[in-house]
Amino acid sequence: MKEIFPALLLSSCRADVIDEQYFGFVFLYKNFSRIFTLGDDNGAKFYLRSLSKPVQASVMADFNLQRELDLTDEEIAVCCASHSGTKRHCDLVLSILKKAGLDESYLKCPSAEPLDMRDFDGTKRPLYHNCSAKHALMLALCVKNGWDLTDYLEINHPLQKIIKEKHLVMSGAEDIEISLDGCGAPVFALCADNIARMFFNLFNDRKYRFLRNAMVENPYIAGGKDRPDSEIMELGQGNLVSKVGAGGFVLVYNIKEDMILIVKMSQNNNLPRRIVTLNALLKLGWIKSNPAPSEYFNDCGKKVGDYICNFSFL
Repeated sequence: MKEIFPALLLSSCRADVIDEQYFGFVFLYKNFSRIFTLGDDNGAKFYLRSLSKPVQASVMADFNLQRELDLTDEEIAVCCASHSGTKRHCDLVLSILKKAGLDESYLKCPSAEPLDMRDFDGTKRPLYHNCSAKHALMLALCVKNGWDLTDYLEINHPLQKIIKEKHLVMSGAEDIEISLDGCGAPVFALCADNIARMFFNLFNDRKYRFLRNAMVENPYIAGGKDRPDSEIMELGQGNLVSKVGAGGFVLVYNIKEDMILIVKMSQNNNLPRRIVTLNALLKLGWIKSNPAPSEYFNDCGKKVGDYICNFSFL
């Protein structure tokens, strides 16, 4: 196990007293080359978690599934998403399953409450899980190829072998670490340089460009209300592709500049990740405004402190 040394990225301060501090890594890439680093990752691997979803979704193109099932752009976008579980998202998942001749009962992701509770009916369901669209696509690929539907999450299942190989080939990595994600699917660990190479290859390959376009053109479907991916893509005005992963991950691809920003927080805390990422995007000039909070308040609504980003790209 390689030792890593994350950098201080964000502090919350009450007057002259540091209240909390948040650590992690910031990586910036141009044309496959790392041009900026905060923190010493020492070449260590990180589990991608939901960052893998666009790569997992790219397998549909290898079997021409998007055309055979006549998937809409919204259905393609939700396959790449950590979605919020609203009725709009769930209807898309059910539509993908129906096109494959299946229903929700085939989903092996755990029952969950939706991330957005506005359409919640009070009963936990696999459909509400933020990974259910990924699972629906996996099942559709199994139907297409005549593979077993009951064990599609096993690492030795033909589908998971293909997904693993996809990560290796597109990243250029010689080996890969494997564990289980929260939804039960295999999850892979790669070093930051291989992660960046994988997404450069994915988003620049004409064969898979429809995935990138579907996400950018449907930012709400690719996340949801108050979801970071949706927020970043909306702020990017068609030029940014964003994907988050649990464990403090976010990757943003700048289409015009052909650059990738990766933020990997040490803490699994969504607010610091949002503040750090949006501040980084503003400092890079990739967004024109930054809606992330710079102040924080107590329960009475009185300001008690400030968030201070402890980094720059100079």
